[in-house]
Amino acid sequence: MGMALGTKKPASDINVTPLIDVVLVLLIIFMVLTPLAEKQKFIRVPDYQPEMQPVPPDSVPPDQTILTALQNGNVLLNKQEMSVADAMQRLHVAYDGRPSKVLFFNAEDTVKYDQVVYVLDQAHGSGVNTIGMMTDPPITAQAAPAEAAPQ
Repeated sequence: MGMALGTKKPASDINVTPLIDVVLVLLIIFMVLTPLAEKQKFIRVPDYQPEMQPVPPDSVPPDQTILTALQNGNVLLNKQEMSVADAMQRLHVAYDGRPSKVLFFNAEDTVKYDQVVYVLDQAHGSGVNTIGMMTDPPITAQAAPAEAAPQ
């Protein structure tokens, strides 16, 4: 509190100088930290088109690569089980000269999130630049629904 000249009563005005100093320091801190917090991956979400039918398994292009993370720590690279390091080495060799570096990724339901992120990060490091996330498991003869039993 400050004293007004010529009077004997203390002034009851609030001194806002320290408040302004604190607010400016906080503003500078947030201005510096905001660009550092913007870590993101760009994704393209497909448009919803209900009339589209899934592609049958026999019409899938032969150069399409599907990587599936398994619960035991290994991965399936086009239905062939191997370790993550071996799969990433094969991906690096396969994508080295390709102009289109697309990988389709799937994971078992029981795989932990950190393992999925690790496999995705390793795939990106081995040369993949576009990763398509598979939401449904591929339809196989074993996974086809059985006919209803007669009553």
